[in-house]
Amino acid sequence: EPLQGSFDGIGVQFNIISDTIVVISPTPGGPSEKVGIMPGDKIVKIDGDIAVGSIVNNNFVFKKLRGERGSKVLISIFRQGAKDLLEFTIIRDQIPINSLDAAFMASPETGYIKINRFARTTIREFKEALIKLQAQGMKNLILDLNYNSGGYLDVAIELSDQFLEKEKLIVYTEG
Repeated sequence: EPLQGSFDGIGVQFNIISDTIVVISPTPGGPSEKVGIMPGDKIVKIDGDIAVGSIVNNNFVFKKLRGERGSKVLISIFRQGAKDLLEFTIIRDQIPINSLDAAFMASPETGYIKINRFARTTIREFKEALIKLQAQGMKNLILDLNYNSGGYLDVAIELSDQFLEKEKLIVYTEG
């Protein structure tokens, strides 16, 4: 999924803290954000079933919250300051996994793009960011590949090709 660039689900980053699913952040523009899920919300029921305790692990969460696009899931949230549990019906949708962490102007003439992996969507994301930065006056570019986890070789080659002269060797394999 990280290399394909998307999955179907409710769109939240979460941590499991002391046997409880805690929302770190809803995906911007995703189904959870649209219904009002907020950072710090604790998911305590999913489709009416208890979602706390020793049964809670990453596989449990993925199995319960991911699903076919267009399908519904009812979650009950404990929110600090709320008197009762809050219930949300969320319609699962495609959740993008971006390979660009950042794209901005570092100085009046220098753009900055950070790529965290070479996924199927990387070239499209890179070109879109490049166009936006060029429109802001970019003449130089810092391409940050620190902590890049790798990915598809053909995508890495295509990105490298954006910076090298035509017909220059980028990579080869033996054996």
